[in-house]
Amino acid sequence: MQISQLDTAARQAAAEGQVAESARLILELLKSERRLANTGPQVLQLIKPRG
Repeated sequence: MQISQLDTAARQAAAEGQVAESARLILELLKSERRLANTGPQVLQLIKPRG
């Protein structure tokens, strides 16, 4: 599921009073965002190569 879809589903679940489902979707959303942030080279690795 894409991040925007997770966000929409979490908001919908919260609006319907499904707290547990909303919380589960929010955690999934945060995990997806963390994975996305960890892709690609880090800025400091580009500036100062390891060696």
